[in-house]
Amino acid sequence: MRRPCSHILATGVLLAALAACGDSTDPDDDPLPDNAATAVGLTVRDNVEASLDAFFPARLLQPLSTGPADDPCVAPSSAADTDGDGVPDDATYTFTAPPCRYTEVRGFTLDVVGQLRIVDPAPETAGFGADIAMTALRFSLSTDDSDRNYSITRNGFINVTGGPAGLELTTELQVLRTFTGLSDGLAEHLWTVGFDPETTLQINQPLPSGSVTVAGTVGWSRGTTERYDLTITTVTPLHYNAGCDRTGQRFDDGELRVSGTFGETPGSVRIVWTDCGDDPDIEFVTEE
Repeated sequence: MRRPCSHILATGVLLAALAACGDSTDPDDDPLPDNAATAVGLTVRDNVEASLDAFFPARLLQPLSTGPADDPCVAPSSAADTDGDGVPDDATYTFTAPPCRYTEVRGFTLDVVGQLRIVDPAPETAGFGADIAMTALRFSLSTDDSDRNYSITRNGFINVTGGPAGLELTTELQVLRTFTGLSDGLAEHLWTVGFDPETTLQINQPLPSGSVTVAGTVGWSRGTTERYDLTITTVTPLHYNAGCDRTGQRFDDGELRVSGTFGETPGSVRIVWTDCGDDPDIEFVTEE
């Protein structure tokens, strides 16, 4: 895709659709100042879980599985889909809330605003490829407990490739996440996400269950003291359970690690999923 806004990464702050979830992780177990390990883990968690939507672009129009993918809250700038594969030839979607407001999303009300562009790289040949651009695409989650409220804003690009046997997406995203009582965190995600389905993929159909792997880098910054260059790896592939279609958290197994030097402390943030619908455990492990 010819990138529609080459200035996005320089001027914007970034999900693919894409995702945000409730903060159930206990920061009291975080040994780093200002709960830095928890902040990194939550931000990575949200965007890994959101990557599932980018594998099936129609789902980006109903983020976090808030409704059927054929009932979006926003109309495209162009409805053309020459090859009928569910990926528009070239369409831009501008979200406003309402109508893009959803209740009971993991205990939150979710507002979606911003812009999403989806382009079919081969508009005359049905396939699984898609080029996705996000411009100030913000997910705001709110509840009666204002201390739990937060937002995620994404800018950048996602490229989806693959075929019936599996998919891969590469990301170049900037993600801005808010934290109550602390400075906003900015994460630059340069990573690759692979999807290995348990059954053969079908064009223009939702994902079946399968496994997800993640590899790449995370550049993290917050306030004046947190500047971390981190690496994300897959310890155990994440298992996507297609039966968890009404929750933003759709993994029921798997572990990722985000490793590097956090200030003067070398270590890893472990993110471990154990059941769909439940937030993963996030733990900081220091290196010996």
